[in-house]
Amino acid sequence: MTTLLTDLTILEKYYDIARVIDPLAPASLPPAVCSLWDCYHLGNSAHTCKNCVSLQAIQQKETFIKIEVRQEKFFMITAMPLEIDGHTAALELIKCISEKTAESFLPLPGKSTNLYRAIAELNDLTIKDALTNIYNRRYIDEQLPLEISLSQQQNLPFSVVMADIDYFKQINDQYGHSVGDEILKFFAAQLQNNIRQKNSDWVARYGGEEFLIVLINCPEGPAYQVAEQLRKIIEQTPISTSAGQLHITASFGVHTFSGQETDLHQLIDKVDNQLYHAKQAGRNCTASTNRKKFSRIKFTGNSANHVKKLRRF
Repeated sequence: MTTLLTDLTILEKYYDIARVIDPLAPASLPPAVCSLWDCYHLGNSAHTCKNCVSLQAIQQKETFIKIEVRQEKFFMITAMPLEIDGHTAALELIKCISEKTAESFLPLPGKSTNLYRAIAELNDLTIKDALTNIYNRRYIDEQLPLEISLSQQQNLPFSVVMADIDYFKQINDQYGHSVGDEILKFFAAQLQNNIRQKNSDWVARYGGEEFLIVLINCPEGPAYQVAEQLRKIIEQTPISTSAGQLHITASFGVHTFSGQETDLHQLIDKVDNQLYHAKQAGRNCTASTNRKKFSRIKFTGNSANHVKKLRRF
């Protein structure tokens, strides 16, 4: 560690900030207190970076670079994996790359600029699904470990919901993939618009027609209610598509982090198992780990006809 601190002192002559951090640890290694750079890593704040290059460097054992705007200046962040006593952390090197402030570049109303927005959009591309514009599988792989660690450190519950569009293959077969894409965008928008916005909840596309909803500081009972509300909204809301007005339903599985899951894969497996139970119970259901019964509302009108038609495939 003494050699590392000496190396950091040398690097600080060439960079604005040089530090070693672990986003999943309770605190930075070594502690980094700097007025220039507010650290959004888990050990220093309840708010985590939405595109953490240091976490990527640790997980993939590769060097990652991105650009951010802080204090109206542009900074390049380089993160590379670093082995310390058998543990992988990240060496972060942060350098101001503009002599001019961000406000000198094509100012727009407020503090935003064209260049600032372009950089933000570029960073978003790596963690957003191109079709639905919600978070993607990469974001799940990066953010869920942080949620697990945060839950353990602060002793706060969080729940995961897996949602799957019922009979989606039949929708694609009957109406075509372009209509299927319209359905996916509608479904993602309904999930995103009806989660608890003030609780830092988030939605991501897990793959295909499966979506993951993470509910922060939310035990199983309230999580089940959120999933049920989403299921009813989906069932009751008609969709205007290029093939006409359609109705869909969806199945939901709910699992609350118990503290026994050691990684995101175990957590995903448990919530996926609940989704499987909902599918086995007849779809358009919500199933959760500690509830023995399933909830479903009756089909009415066009919804019943549409679902019945799809089931014949």
